[in-house]
Amino acid sequence: MTLLSVTDCCRLLAIDAKTLHRWLAQAQLPLQAHPSDARLKGLSRDHLLLVATAHHRRLAALPEELPALAAPPLPQDLLALLSTLSELPAQLAALQQQLSALTQLMAQAAVTPSPGPVLALEPAAPPAAVRSRPAASRAPKPLPKPAHVLALVEYASEGHYVVICPKHGLLPFEPESPQWFAWLATLSSFRFVGQHGRLTAHREVERVPRGAWRAHRNIRNHTSNLRLGSTEALTIAVLEQAAADLQAHLK
Repeated sequence: MTLLSVTDCCRLLAIDAKTLHRWLAQAQLPLQAHPSDARLKGLSRDHLLLVATAHHRRLAALPEELPALAAPPLPQDLLALLSTLSELPAQLAALQQQLSALTQLMAQAAVTPSPGPVLALEPAAPPAAVRSRPAASRAPKPLPKPAHVLALVEYASEGHYVVICPKHGLLPFEPESPQWFAWLATLSSFRFVGQHGRLTAHREVERVPRGAWRAHRNIRNHTSNLRLGSTEALTIAVLEQAAADLQAHLK
């Protein structure tokens, strides 16, 4: 599409640029960008004729085909950059082939190591000054017992609590559900972190026949205990109240 620059349009219409922009706004005819260079704006031959007809302007000197807007020549450094960029795909392909070949060579070297001379090494004699230690002193030390991790019931947010098992992770049920009481029946102890305090709960299976639960917390080298009740009575309200009572000993 052939475009005519704003300067040429003003010259042919015998008006200034401000008037031309006002007439274009009235006619709702925007300036069009040049197809090869968006920095250049202009009008097509048909739009220029519409503006001239609307304002009773004669374009006697207007040719049938208007000369195209000439785009400014690109700088030499930009042309050199474009030429370099056009060569990048070929260079990248060559580098990728070299990298693939190098990877194959490294894999072959790792699978089939080159044989080398085998040297027979004689065992070094122990120093005469060093006395041999008894066999019992060189025995390996026994491994420490793994730490016992308790199950955790912790307040999350907006009245919700999470139940975390050391073996199975996050459990899918909510406290005070049938699954909650069935799960408590399998435990001997767990930790509780509530909104107003925390505690460790133990079930007294040996001392109490029915296996009542007790809460304790070590505060300033002193252990405080509270009775929680049976498994069926171990609700969140009971745990929160016990944690708050134990927390009050800190004040």
